Amino acid sequence: MVTLKDIAKLAHVNESTVSRALNNSIYVHPETKKRILETAKKLSYNPNTLRKAIEKGKTKTIGIIVPNLQHNIFMDFVQNAERNASAVDYKIIIGISDDDSEKEADLLERMRYGLVDGILITSTGGNNHLLEDIDVSGTSIIQIFRMVDRKLSSVSVNYKQSVEIAVDNLLKNGSKNIGLINGYIKDQSYQEKLEAYESEMKQLKKPALFKNLNEYPKSFNLAGYDLASELMAENPNLDGLLVANDTQALGVMQYLEAKNMKVPNEMKVISLAGCSMSNFSQTQISATIFPIENISMRALSLLISKVEKLEDISVKHKVLNTKFVSRKTC
Repeated sequence: MVTLKDIAKLAHVNESTVSRALNNSIYVHPETKKRILETAKKLSYNPNTLRKAIEKGKTKTIGIIVPNLQHNIFMDFVQNAERNASAVDYKIIIGISDDDSEKEADLLERMRYGLVDGILITSTGGNNHLLEDIDVSGTSIIQIFRMVDRKLSSVSVNYKQSVEIAVDNLLKNGSKNIGLINGYIKDQSYQEKLEAYESEMKQLKKPALFKNLNEYPKSFNLAGYDLASELMAENPNLDGLLVANDTQALGVMQYLEAKNMKVPNEMKVISLAGCSMSNFSQTQISATIFPIENISMRALSLLISKVEKLEDISVKHKVLNTKFVSRKTC
């Protein structure tokens, strides 16, 4: 079967451009569109064949694209979404993007022509035009955890509030010098966490001491360990740490243990994205907990309402607060 990749290769463009051209998008130059359509005709490409086969009904399938499932909030979300979708007779398929825009684009194309009714996505922000094209063409899109395109509905988290309540609890428990071990800085959520942390430190008239991940890590656990080592070497007086997520927080805990630092007496640690794993690990990490069940229900409700045309489908943005859960580390 002819694919978008085949057309892109012969027409000397990328797959997302092919997709936009085939969907008559205004974002493709007329000459480029003409070349793509001629190439598609030459290859006898017919993207509507399978779609026509199901015009009488929906596939009852939802695609979910997330960066990874490394014992984190995305893992919890997928489990909740699968259960909630099944309750209304929908099935899900999952794609892992590794926060790579090219891999994300490929997953979107495969889902689009793989006949899902709608897609829930934690987007990289690198494929906004493609997302809009897919949504307009009839495969509904809802953003989850990140709102990178205001033209598309989203269910995200108040990352600023997450940082604020974490800092407040570190201060209440005696921390005076607070650092941040952040995630992949191109990720919108981590950008917001850094901005919130810097704002908090400015209000406290304290220096902002932090480390970011400048590339997507193969291991968040190892990344936490390495960033803790770097930050502590530069700032040995730190007595409180905010950590981007649970997996990195476990790496931080391993570093502190290797350095014989007592938690929480000498160092207090709070994860800024607590998932179910943090409650069951041997070192129960204090965390700001995301309302995963609520996010799942709201995102699915928005998506299925669009798919089934049940109600107003105007763009909606929902931002949900986190809550702090005190465990052994603070």
